[in-house]
Amino acid sequence: MAGVTGASALIGARMAQAVNPTSIFETNCGACHQGGGNNIIEGHTLSKTAMEQYLDGGWNKEAIEYQIRNGKGPMPAWEGVLSEEEIKAMTDWVYEQSQTTFKDVN
Repeated sequence: MAGVTGASALIGARMAQAVNPTSIFETNCGACHQGGGNNIIEGHTLSKTAMEQYLDGGWNKEAIEYQIRNGKGPMPAWEGVLSEEEIKAMTDWVYEQSQTTFKDVN
């Protein structure tokens, strides 16, 4: 029975590692949002300050998730393309990056 439990834990650990928001960002978002910027609409970056100003609903996880799911303007909707787990991971990742790595992007 211990072997089954160990195998289940290993599978769970691999599934948890399967969602890599940095990789998802680089593959799907980086062309327009390289380095947290915006190559399409000036000023509409992924910094907290820009999201407070431009993101419908302001800077919060709900508004970030809504934007990822539904897109807006030139940004495509990712619902149905990314899994639920990937969307949630990206929401958390963008929220965190907006306060750290992307905080000074304008």
